[in-house]
Amino acid sequence: MGSNSWMLQNVAEFVDEEKRRVIDMACDEELIVVGVSGWNGEARVYDIKTGELKFKLQCNNLGDTPAPFSHDNIMVWLGKSIIVTVGTNDNTLSVWDRSGTMLAQDLHKDKEKIAEMKRIKAMEDDDLKAYVDEKTAGMSEEEKYGFSMTFAFGIVENKKKLISMTVQDDLIYGGFDGGFFLIGNTDGEWKIIKEVKLDYEVVEIEVAGNWIAIGKVNEEGKKIFSLWNPEKEEMVEDLKVDLKRFRSCKFIYPYIFIIGGRRDADNTGVEIWNVEKGEMVRHLLKEEKEYEFISTNGKFLAVCEHISSWTSGEEHMLKLAVYNVDQLIDQDIPEESLWSQSYEYSTLNLGGEHIRAVLNDKYLIVNHGRSKFSIKEITQE
Repeated sequence: MGSNSWMLQNVAEFVDEEKRRVIDMACDEELIVVGVSGWNGEARVYDIKTGELKFKLQCNNLGDTPAPFSHDNIMVWLGKSIIVTVGTNDNTLSVWDRSGTMLAQDLHKDKEKIAEMKRIKAMEDDDLKAYVDEKTAGMSEEEKYGFSMTFAFGIVENKKKLISMTVQDDLIYGGFDGGFFLIGNTDGEWKIIKEVKLDYEVVEIEVAGNWIAIGKVNEEGKKIFSLWNPEKEEMVEDLKVDLKRFRSCKFIYPYIFIIGGRRDADNTGVEIWNVEKGEMVRHLLKEEKEYEFISTNGKFLAVCEHISSWTSGEEHMLKLAVYNVDQLIDQDIPEESLWSQSYEYSTLNLGGEHIRAVLNDKYLIVNHGRSKFSIKEITQE
């Protein structure tokens, strides 16, 4: 029988002086990808063995948008052969190969409407004024202003605006108000290969074992999930559990691990549920701290503490906690007997950074400072 204790040993620390405001993070055995929050719309990609910055990805199309309106959060995923990014400001979804070449962009948007917007924005001033005057005839001043702003900022109506997303292997699942779609490579062409229409807003999409968990908010304000069978391409089951309006989740089927909460829900710690039985397994770290980021490799779980503001100037120690999944789902092990490893990072050294931690099969990778990453090897004692 193996040991029930593990060690996390620092094996490397990487420095990137240009890295700022990491908001999202993904890794596998070869790459670390971070999405940043700010005005440059970038993701940064590193070699996990050397820490070398391999390349940067321009993940939005806000270059002509004035700074107050071009702030963006870049979300990132890794597939088997692709990197996927989403700019939440203009809902730009990009697919890249692992050398940084763009393979596809905005397949969920109306290409004809985008082309028409580009044509209008390229008009001479007099022609644009005449066009706007014609289109806004009979409108109120407020309506005219709103219409004009759509061209000033290049706003194009998008009926498939992304609300949730996940990547499984090299398939991209995107949820919107009215269903979800799958993007994949067919005969060398990236395209939407399937669209599933639903009568609700898909607020969560997560890989859940052999299924894809599709989440919505019900009339009582609870999050509930149904399962999509990728092989049969059909909904197969509604899960038995109604969950609070959580911030983020990860599935290790049949278990779901959720953090955060809205309204009057308890937003502390990590709730662990068996979704097949509809039972809570445990509420880890209840009434301790609120967490904002969660990651797992199926064997270990890492959670990073939430911070809402750095404006007070007071020092606050942000927590990163790592647990073993098998122990977490074993109700015979009391919380005080669980193996765990915790780290604390001072806000005075972060420079506006969030703590982010992701796992591959062997390592925990931590973003914890203005310019630093740490690589920690997980070994069994």
